[in-house]
Amino acid sequence: MKSYRLPAFAAIAFAIACGASSNPDVAASAGSQQLSVKRLADILGNSQAPLEKDVARSIAELWVNYQLVGVAASKGDSLKDPKTMDLALWSNIDNIRVKKFYDNISKGWDTLSPGSDEQRYNNGEAFGARHILMKIDQGATPEQKAVARKKAEAVRAEATPANFVKLTAKTEEPGGKERGGDLGLFPKGTMVPEFEKCLVAIKPGEISPVCETSFGFHVIYRSTYADVAAKFAPLAKQRNVQIAESTYLAKVEKSNNVQLTSGIAVKAKAIARNPLGYAKDNSKVATYKNGELTASEFADWLSAYPAQSQIRPQLLSAPDSLVEKFVRQIVRNELVLHQADSAKAKIDTAEMSNLYLNFRNALTQTWTQLGVDPTKLADSAKVGNGDKEKIAAARLETFFDKLIKNEAQFVDVAYPLAHALQSKYPYSVNDAGLDKVVERAKSIRATADSLRAQKNPAPGASAPGMAPAPKKGADSALTKPTTPAAKKP
Repeated sequence: MKSYRLPAFAAIAFAIACGASSNPDVAASAGSQQLSVKRLADILGNSQAPLEKDVARSIAELWVNYQLVGVAASKGDSLKDPKTMDLALWSNIDNIRVKKFYDNISKGWDTLSPGSDEQRYNNGEAFGARHILMKIDQGATPEQKAVARKKAEAVRAEATPANFVKLTAKTEEPGGKERGGDLGLFPKGTMVPEFEKCLVAIKPGEISPVCETSFGFHVIYRSTYADVAAKFAPLAKQRNVQIAESTYLAKVEKSNNVQLTSGIAVKAKAIARNPLGYAKDNSKVATYKNGELTASEFADWLSAYPAQSQIRPQLLSAPDSLVEKFVRQIVRNELVLHQADSAKAKIDTAEMSNLYLNFRNALTQTWTQLGVDPTKLADSAKVGNGDKEKIAAARLETFFDKLIKNEAQFVDVAYPLAHALQSKYPYSVNDAGLDKVVERAKSIRATADSLRAQKNPAPGASAPGMAPAPKKGADSALTKPTTPAAKKP
């Protein structure tokens, strides 16, 4: 598994990446191209994005990925070397291997029940309920609340398990009458706390006292097991698997004596803020029997999570206890992969061929979307007697400018593709340069705000007929930080 992380051929590219440009006026470089501090500061300062280093870094990394796509295109490099693709696709490969391993060891997990379904339901593993609601609007007066409560109390006085469905005709919940007040089957924590507190206080088959929530006043009937048995059975099986998996993982962690390093929450957040900066950091994040999780491996995991999961920003704002739990989960992932290795869970030739095909198609599509198709670059170079890398770089700069102005559709460079490019071609993100970017952007933003205020003075202070200042700095995809995140087996 770790052979996918940093093969020898990638070491030089990573060394260049981590030894970022010493030129203080350069924010980033890729191939022979440079992103100046001035240009990045102009982008950030004239946007409405937060003037933060993480935002500047996000924009710089996107620029790097675009330019590296151009470098590969200019060289006609389809990245089809198996070692390159294996490095790029490590998370996809590992996911398939882990799935095969789990498919084998999890047989029968769904039958490992901790009790009968009826016992589990009655103990609150899930809830079924019907309710009758007397609504209160936001901002309702005490008098209006009193009227709603009185209506709910009248219903409660009349309600029995036998007539409850009939009484739901009086509910004020939209659609509630049509479904007999049925809320279905739901796990603990689904409903607002006030509602759940009332529900937990009664037994299946009982009716609650009048319960107040922000929605109004409820009369709740807790469904019996017989009411929900058909729905609970598949939920119970799913829960059986979750319990068995949790038990298995806990045993794996305990038997391997997992230990997190001191100050792990602080370090994990630092890596989440800048995964590329830890690409060669082999310091320990955690240790376990016969192995360790390094900072560079943890950075790989973070980068492999899909962007929509928002793992990196969540880690930055999470309490230390949750950060530590997340690190433990990553260690568990590594341990499960070792288990899969021992069980000889392998990806077959057809699966590997499909991954390779999808990877090459993604590269071709990205070339086309960014306007740097190798064939067209070659044609342009012949006509103009130019250098293909310079032509590609110029086209990407033009695309980048249009993207900033919301004149072009955002093109994502998927993690496997970005990982392969970063491992094969030189690039850098200058940390000191990003500090200068933020300071310069603050000055640009302040000047723009001042000019805007002069053109739009407070009411009564402007001269008759003074035109409003034009709106500037609209956000674009470039000024909104995107934070890819990691996979969980």
